[in-house]
Amino acid sequence: MLVILAWCLQASAQRRTVAITVDDLPYAGHTRTGLTLGDAAIAREVNHKLLMAFKKYRVPVTGFVIGTRADSPESKSGSDILREWIRQGLDLGNHTYSHADINQLSVPEIEDEIVRGETIIAPLMKGAGRKVEFFRFPMNHTGDTRVKHDTIFAFLTLRGYKLATCTIDNSDYMYNDAYLRILAEKDKRNAQRFRLEYLAYTSSEIDYYASLNKRVLGYEPPQVMLLHDNRLNADVIKSVLALFEKKGYKFVSLVTAQSDPAYSIPDTFITQYGWMWGYRWAKELNVKVDGRLEPEPPQWVVNSGRIPATYTASPR
Repeated sequence: MLVILAWCLQASAQRRTVAITVDDLPYAGHTRTGLTLGDAAIAREVNHKLLMAFKKYRVPVTGFVIGTRADSPESKSGSDILREWIRQGLDLGNHTYSHADINQLSVPEIEDEIVRGETIIAPLMKGAGRKVEFFRFPMNHTGDTRVKHDTIFAFLTLRGYKLATCTIDNSDYMYNDAYLRILAEKDKRNAQRFRLEYLAYTSSEIDYYASLNKRVLGYEPPQVMLLHDNRLNADVIKSVLALFEKKGYKFVSLVTAQSDPAYSIPDTFITQYGWMWGYRWAKELNVKVDGRLEPEPPQWVVNSGRIPATYTASPR
């Protein structure tokens, strides 16, 4: 372990870097089934905005696909969206077939989820002369028992997968749920204020996890940002990317980010929760951290998204 830490310190780059990843392609709906006809138009708009922003900022993104959302007669739009990601030179990863919580599944069921998810995206990538490299667990649940954790990791290795980590999240799924309620009310002023609050919270989370990882490792490794393929992120993605640039980050691929020695730290910690890797590294390296210091979304976001009359945006 000390050798790994020494490598980490030696590999520490002067410039900050981040890999952007997007979960729940082709669209983060509220069901595990294929896209509905109603979802299809929204999904096309959401992905168009995301892809145009990634192209403008030259971001080498990896998108993680839920198989069922691109594997039904109604999901032709989903498959078309995935092809457009590939045409833009971006990577696709496996996010299982139905996005089931592996804490609730047996080992054979998890293996089936992995293989079935692979059959949806592998042919698309192969058609472009590429292969699927990364797998990300739904909700970052990597195994709530030792047997499940170790068996599935061995299975992924056997199938040639690398585990996709993530070091920064911003509860965007929670914000998106509230944002959709605001949009349904056609309240443009509230929607704009809400987007600003989301960006402020995202900024605070970037800073928090940078500090956390530096405390645990002694330096800030390349970060891996977790976002979702949803309406809120589509509407603010340029601002999110600009936020990273303002903080001095350069965008790199997931392969490049995870080539840092920090990502070679053994993953032996068993948890039922979807912790970011800074917390996992802290457990592996026996570094005490206080998760209570992490900023939390305001309660009004959790409850409804309706901004209080007394609300003033925090600069964070």
